Amino acid sequence: MISIPATHKPDTIEWPGDPPNPATDFVTLESASLSDTEFRAGIAAEDNRRSIRLFIHGYNNSFQEAVYRLAQITADAHDHRVAVLFAWPSQANPLSYSADRAAAGASTEGLARTIEILAERPRTGIVLLAHSMGGWLTIETLAKMRRELRQETFKRFSNVVLAAPDIDVADMVRHLEAIGRLPRPLTLLVSRDDAALALSRIITGGRRVGADDVHDPWVQAAARRYGARVVDISELMTADSFRHARFTAMVALYAKFHTQIEDPLGRHYAGPGVFVFRSETSTLEPIDR
Repeated sequence: MISIPATHKPDTIEWPGDPPNPATDFVTLESASLSDTEFRAGIAAEDNRRSIRLFIHGYNNSFQEAVYRLAQITADAHDHRVAVLFAWPSQANPLSYSADRAAAGASTEGLARTIEILAERPRTGIVLLAHSMGGWLTIETLAKMRRELRQETFKRFSNVVLAAPDIDVADMVRHLEAIGRLPRPLTLLVSRDDAALALSRIITGGRRVGADDVHDPWVQAAARRYGARVVDISELMTADSFRHARFTAMVALYAKFHTQIEDPLGRHYAGPGVFVFRSETSTLEPIDR
């Protein structure tokens, strides 16, 4: 149980001081370890009308950082979704990129099982929100589930969002060929000026999906081919000096544009294709307009 201060500002985690003050800080008021049975019972007890947001954090994130990030996202979105965190064992060290990648790669079965447990709730939509290396873990997991014929849960996805995905472009294409089209468009949030992904490209030697240029004809063609919605979010202002966590600023605007990505029958629904997120109007604007 995390308390959010009444003075909370969107796109911000008010980190606790010493001592922590619930009036001004995010504070962990209560925590407990749950057995598998208790976790399932907790999910089952939630109102079936509430969809689930499963958040998969990125590289260089401690458990507490991931918990507080999900708390901030939940507070800012105002969408009453059930919040679930998939916490894979990051070293929480900027010099441990290779170790984090190995840990994420070893977590695919854990994520697959978590998705299957959440899908046990009847008639409940699931949103996957994955950031950075968590996006790589997610796409690896979905490809694994497809190969193992465990894709029945995919129809429960109301949205799969990869924010600043730290994924090699060639790997992404290979996985999308294996996964095929999802029931709803896969959403990719990208920024060409993402400094963290520029560093990742130097480390790995491969072009990163999260730094794609939506004006590139190849990206536009790939979006249509694989049923993806690629959104440039570079207009969003962020306190993150690496410009790698812009998606958290987008969350606070969710109520203004959610029908564009979640209501296929809506007048302004944004299907597969490439878009720019206009921060002034909080809308997804097609590139080919």
